[in-house]
Amino acid sequence: MKLFGLSNVIYEKTSNYRFDELNESLFIKQVIFELREALGDTFFNFEFFIYSHHNVNKRNPDAVKDTMPPSGNLVSKQKKILLYLSDEGGLDPSDYADKYFAIFKAYIGNKAQASNVFPLALGYVNAVPEFPDKPIKERKYNVFFRGNLNMNRIDFYRTFSRLRYLLPAESITTHEYYRKLLLRIKNDFSSIFEQSIVMFNDGFKVGFSPEKYGEVLSDSKIVLCPKGYFMTECFRHFEAMRAGCVIISEPLPATPFYKESPIIQIENWDVGKVVIQSLLKDEDTMERIHEQTRKWWLEKCSEKATANYIIERLENLAV
Repeated sequence: MKLFGLSNVIYEKTSNYRFDELNESLFIKQVIFELREALGDTFFNFEFFIYSHHNVNKRNPDAVKDTMPPSGNLVSKQKKILLYLSDEGGLDPSDYADKYFAIFKAYIGNKAQASNVFPLALGYVNAVPEFPDKPIKERKYNVFFRGNLNMNRIDFYRTFSRLRYLLPAESITTHEYYRKLLLRIKNDFSSIFEQSIVMFNDGFKVGFSPEKYGEVLSDSKIVLCPKGYFMTECFRHFEAMRAGCVIISEPLPATPFYKESPIIQIENWDVGKVVIQSLLKDEDTMERIHEQTRKWWLEKCSEKATANYIIERLENLAV
C-alpha cells in the first residue's frame, strides 16, 4: 500500500495495524515529508517501507521472535529503508538487516547487532495536539502525570501511597488483579503536590481525552514519565519534550534522543520525589530546563530533526 501519494513510500501489508490506526502515523507522515523536502530528487533513490509489528508476550517478551516483512525479499533498484514501528518488545531485526540498506527501529535502544540498524524516535500520539509554548511561570500545574497503571508502574504508584509498605512491590507480584485492586484503593494522588494532577487509569488513553491531555501537558511545569509496559521509552517523553516540560524519567537508553538531553533521569521514584520538591522551589532552574527541552525537541526529536538524523546515517552508510 503506497502512502502520501508517493510511489516510493509503502506500508507493509503484514503490519499488525492499519496505518491510520497507528498512534504515531502523523509523526511518521511528517518525517517522510521532511525527508522529501531535504533530499530533493535524491529522495527517489530510496524506497521507504513502513512496518508495524506488535506481537509481544506480556509474561515473556524474550519468547517472541521477529518476523521479516515481505519487503525483505523484494528486489529493488532503489535502496530499501525499513522504518519499523510499534514493537515495544524491542526485537532486534539484525538477522535480516542485509536485506535493507538501513533499518530504523523504535524501542530498540542500543542493542542492534547490525551496523545498519539504528534507533528511531517514537514521536507523539497523533491525536494529542500541540499548543503554543508557555513560560514556566505562566503554567497552571506544578506536576502532571495521568496514565495507565501497568505492572511496570506498581513501584511508581507505591511511592505516592500512604500504604506503601503494606503493598507488595512490582517484583513480587505479576497478577493483573493486584493492579486493579490498587486502582480501587486509590487512583488520585494529586494532593501530594500543590496545584498538580497525579492520577492512574485502567488502560492506555482512557483518562483525559487526547485534546485535554495535550492541553494539560502544555500547562504543566513538571511531567513524570514512568516506564511503559515493556520499555522505559514511551510517547509521553516526546509529547512532554514538544510541550517544553521539565521531564523526570526512569533511566533511558543512551540513544541520540536521550543521551545528554535535559530529561532528568532518576534511579527510583523516591529520588524523583526529592528532585520534584527541589525543582518546585527553584522556578529559574525550571525555566532554564524548559528552554533546553524545547530546543532539544526542535534539534533532536522533532519531525525535521528525525529526518535529518535519518539522512545523516544514510550518508554515513554510503561513504
